[in-house]
Amino acid sequence: MEKRTLFALILTAIIIFFFQMYFTPQEPKKTPPPAKTETTKIEQGQQLTDKQKTEVITEKKKDKNRPVVEVKPPKDIQIETPLLSITMTDLGGGIKSVKLKKYKETIKEDKPKEIIENIKPYIYIPKVVKTWGNTLIDDGFNLKFDKAGLKIVDKSDTITFTGVMADGSKIKKVYTFYPDRYTFDLNMEVDAAPTEKTHIDFAMITDKNDSSYTFKGPFLYNGKKFEQIEKIEKNIEVGKTYKYAGLDDGFFAFIWIPKEDTAPPLTILKTEKIPVLRIVPEKTTTSATLFFGPKQTDILKSLNIKAEKIIDFGWFDVIAKPLVWGMNYSNRVTHNYGIDIILLTILIKIIFYPLSLKSYKSMKEMQKLQPQIQKLREKYKDDKQKLNQEMMELYKRKKINPMGGCLPMLIQIPVFFALYKALSGAIELRHAHFLWWINDLSAPEDLFSFTVLGFNIPIRILPLVMGITQVIQQKMTPTSADPMQEKMMLFMPIIFTFLFWGFPSGLVLYWLINNVISIGQQYYINKKVS
Repeated sequence: MEKRTLFALILTAIIIFFFQMYFTPQEPKKTPPPAKTETTKIEQGQQLTDKQKTEVITEKKKDKNRPVVEVKPPKDIQIETPLLSITMTDLGGGIKSVKLKKYKETIKEDKPKEIIENIKPYIYIPKVVKTWGNTLIDDGFNLKFDKAGLKIVDKSDTITFTGVMADGSKIKKVYTFYPDRYTFDLNMEVDAAPTEKTHIDFAMITDKNDSSYTFKGPFLYNGKKFEQIEKIEKNIEVGKTYKYAGLDDGFFAFIWIPKEDTAPPLTILKTEKIPVLRIVPEKTTTSATLFFGPKQTDILKSLNIKAEKIIDFGWFDVIAKPLVWGMNYSNRVTHNYGIDIILLTILIKIIFYPLSLKSYKSMKEMQKLQPQIQKLREKYKDDKQKLNQEMMELYKRKKINPMGGCLPMLIQIPVFFALYKALSGAIELRHAHFLWWINDLSAPEDLFSFTVLGFNIPIRILPLVMGITQVIQQKMTPTSADPMQEKMMLFMPIIFTFLFWGFPSGLVLYWLINNVISIGQQYYINKKVS
């Protein structure tokens, strides 16, 4: 039995390691620059705009007949609401910055969280591009605006941008802002002939990998199925079959919510660094609601489009969401998510106590059989088939299930992974303070660090204490008399400490408390069984 127990523990460690390696979003690898397609032309045009070039049409060979639009130094327009601080620009009448006033950028910086950051080659969104003959023209020029800024307090207000594109067609963007929402409305008009195509690009996710524990990328909801797109190997033609689409930045998101009965066609572009949503209107007017905000259940539910589905914990979603709900419920009383994790751990241990008791008893019974098992191994050392038959007969006579100690542990593995996803992906734990130096339960502990040979080595207390409790628990667990197995088991606390070193402190706290309770349970069971 002890071999099976050892196997289960090692398997658990391996699963945890590979789960972190392959089931959490990683920073995208750099790929060679794409071939010069239509998308590349648009990006190059935007880069020229960023340098205040006067040409807004990018072609490898200059077209002498193309019109030239003069671009002046852009002006910023500030929009302030109780929840958002938005910086707009007259360049394209676009949005260049959205800050969330109730969320900080980092735990150490007292400045609001920026949603749009480093989305080059774009410098604002939405970016409008249309075809004119065989060339592309965009809105990368100064538009007129009717207000120098807005401060929304208790009622909604609008700001309008108007201009004339290089082909003489008119463009108009009207934004409506509200005092109590993370959403605002966009109504856009772009004159275009039936043969001319217009598309609107949105980008929001940065190429900076702040967290490897949460999903970052595009998502879709078609009214029945929610889908996260982890890999974009080529442009994805979504068409009109969606209710909303957006870009997930981990704890925050952008959502495009079309207002029309039939959504305009959508394409998700494959680019070198950042994903792009491309809207291709079939009409000259486009209306939508834009959401820039936190992935918090009550806020997303208020949109009335089932936007709460973007809070997705993957395979273990059905387990993880009730766990988050339970923590939120207890937090109404405790106001400390560290305490909520401890209470949740106690509750889980109580629920699984019958399984744990069965597992401990099974291991104890198997320990008593070790002398007889050892004799059988010596007697049938040259006949493995006979050895297995005799061992099974021994288990049957003693009424012992050889898997009795392993199965209860394996059953708990999905709960652990659900907690892993919940504790590392729930926005409620972002910057959630527990005690003293543990001030962000969604990130690894940050006590202090030092540099050795150019390598930064962080010092973390929770994983070390957790490793110590793992040793104590291991010493109290029934084992075989095989000295080789006992030596191998000594490495398990080291492996677990190493694996948990980079885990979010909320997850390490859970495992630490789990170990402490297990030690208490083991002490009680040992006395009861003996």
